[in-house]
Amino acid sequence: MPSVIGAIRDKWLALGGGASFLGEPLTDELATPDGVGRFNHFQGGSIYWTPTTGAQEVGGAIRDKWAAMGWERSMLRYPLTDESPTPDGVGRFNHFEGGSIYFTPRTGAQEVGGAIRDKWAAMGWERSMLQYPLTDESPTPDGVGHFNHFEGGSIYWTPTTGAHEVGGAIRDKWAAMGWERSSLGYPISDEMDASGGGRVSNFEHGSINWTASGGAVSSPQVVHLSAQISTPDWLPVGGSVDVVVNRLGQFTFSGHMHNSGFPNVHFALAVVLMTPSGVGYGFGRDHGLDGTVTILGRNRDDDWVDTGTNTQLSDNWDQVTQARLHWRLVAFDTLSRGVQGMIEDLVKQLAQELGKAGIAAVIALL
Repeated sequence: MPSVIGAIRDKWLALGGGASFLGEPLTDELATPDGVGRFNHFQGGSIYWTPTTGAQEVGGAIRDKWAAMGWERSMLRYPLTDESPTPDGVGRFNHFEGGSIYFTPRTGAQEVGGAIRDKWAAMGWERSMLQYPLTDESPTPDGVGHFNHFEGGSIYWTPTTGAHEVGGAIRDKWAAMGWERSSLGYPISDEMDASGGGRVSNFEHGSINWTASGGAVSSPQVVHLSAQISTPDWLPVGGSVDVVVNRLGQFTFSGHMHNSGFPNVHFALAVVLMTPSGVGYGFGRDHGLDGTVTILGRNRDDDWVDTGTNTQLSDNWDQVTQARLHWRLVAFDTLSRGVQGMIEDLVKQLAQELGKAGIAAVIALL
């Protein structure tokens, strides 16, 4: 009979020796090809030993997977545990220095490692909503990241985004869009509750929101809304406004107004982003424009760019992405009366007319 000695022999005997599932040895104790450890192959599996990992048993489909990957020379390196039953009683696993292999009869033996394994572990391993892995950790088609598909979803990782879980209808939507090669890029959050109800996953360049009534809908990283501004023909003042908001709550409120008439004019412009929930986010501009009555008409145009940050925009991003832009303009011949100080009132009035809840915040009144 081949020789079995030392820590490998102790492990073999502890498992039951020749009467155990390992059966009798098929090889003498041998040095591993990498020169670090020792091993014996048995009828029912193998025992591998190193000074740092001790003697660990690995067998069946998990051993076959490890062998196919390159044994101890693979990224998994040496086993840290014997093959063991999973806590849910369905599968089997071995932990290795560089990851793990999990097996069930329905999923086969699959490798999971690194940050993806850490994420899966933090979620509860096979008892999480992800359940068991369906694939080995694999490179993404774009060459940037790695992923594992699981029974209940997927985990995607890149060096810049980290490891994040995506599942259910949101994952289906992302897959239909082209996975990481879609306009959304990689996930930057796990799936979570959305502030307006339902569920949401955030991506590098947008998000996917799910509700029971609307299903999974993608939305961008940046919201850009614009409008043309006009007044009655008898007061020839007009222009345009643009509002750009990003997921971090950073906004730009910009526009252009022009007076093409004879009188000097002062205008107050209120702009509101009204969300489906009835919460409005208001911007305003208050300025004077020269008419042709003024010698040379030096200030017939008003161009502005106001920027800032408001966390209410980021906190309610799923609602902001569905917002519509509304505006109200008040302009008078300055010989009649001025309109300074009317912006806040205009914003509130417009929001109250359009929304069920009134205005949540006056973000910029510049």
